[in-house]
Amino acid sequence: MALWGFRPVRPEFEIDDPKKDFRSSQVIEQYHLSGKALYIPDKGFSWRYLPLDKIRGVIPGRVSRDEESAMGGYHIELPVIRVIYQGGVEKLTVEGRRQAEELFELLKKHSEAGRRANPR
Repeated sequence: MALWGFRPVRPEFEIDDPKKDFRSSQVIEQYHLSGKALYIPDKGFSWRYLPLDKIRGVIPGRVSRDEESAMGGYHIELPVIRVIYQGGVEKLTVEGRRQAEELFELLKKHSEAGRRANPR
């Protein structure tokens, strides 16, 4: 695996020049969203990407976890968006509610467009 690079979530999902596309992407927390793909942080400084036309659905939700601090334990809930594509699911955890709503709406719009362009 390269320290810096771009790879598709599935080998058949490759797009032309992901580095150039990445530069034009909109940043929503740790995720990048361009006109062609969703970029997800990977190990090191590399990125995995999912072409937007391969998204089949998005499901909002919440994930909860228990944390510890010097004052004691506490429970935290974070927004999560499940992005469904042919052959898998990506789970995107977002810190802020507003950013989660923005990311969800953008992905939902692209998944609907992808379903219309690629009917089963």
